[in-house]
Amino acid sequence: MNKLKLFIAGIMMCLATTASAQTKDNDAHDYYMYSWIQVRGANKANGDPCFVILMSSGNGTNFKPSILKNEVGRTVVFNSQIDGLNYLTLQGWELFEPRTEAKISNWIARKKVSREILAQSVNSNTFYLDETPKIQLDLAEQAAHIDYK
Repeated sequence: MNKLKLFIAGIMMCLATTASAQTKDNDAHDYYMYSWIQVRGANKANGDPCFVILMSSGNGTNFKPSILKNEVGRTVVFNSQIDGLNYLTLQGWELFEPRTEAKISNWIARKKVSREILAQSVNSNTFYLDETPKIQLDLAEQAAHIDYK
């Protein structure tokens, strides 16, 4: 009787393992809009210190970064950098790549968007030229006489 119970338990374990190994093909894909973000120290009109977020539009380089504003156009101000990052998280942004240079915090952030919104951004910010632009070489590349074609 114990051997029968052990045998049935073994079969049940095999069935459970096999069932969990099955995966469904999923054509769903996550699309992200990327943006450059910088948290900067600032001063309110009364002189009190605060932090603001400079953010690119996420739609290419056609627009200079601007101070983050809410839906009604008011400047969003924070007591600390962490408060600013928490705000961005609630808005759907996630930090993708942090960078800190000269006590200024820079990030590449991303926000999940629909394929249509991303395609619209790509189409309006992608250009095709017949002639290849000349790459701006750094000093090491110039010394090595590298020419990217």
